[in-house]
Amino acid sequence: MSKEIIIRSNSTAVDFALLKNGKLIELHKQNDGNKFNVGDIFLARTKKTISGLNAAFVNVGYEKDAFLHYHDLGPKILSIIKFIKGVFLFFVFVFLLVA
Repeated sequence: MSKEIIIRSNSTAVDFALLKNGKLIELHKQNDGNKFNVGDIFLARTKKTISGLNAAFVNVGYEKDAFLHYHDLGPKILSIIKFIKGVFLFFVFVFLLVA
């Protein structure tokens, strides 16, 4: 049993097709009515990680979870994570001082 996903994208729409043994199982079409652009930043919660694909499905607040591949995180992800941890620790420290 082989499964394939085919994605066709242009400036006005994105089409997703799921094939199972060469036969169309699902077809989804998204028109350009999206309220997001490439480069937007989302706060998301990881729902399922897939180590074989180096990817995860994340909940960004839409009906369906988003697919996030580790290459999509960008080349500077390690420095971003380090920065975020530093900011978080700073806020925890300040909170403890105030409380």
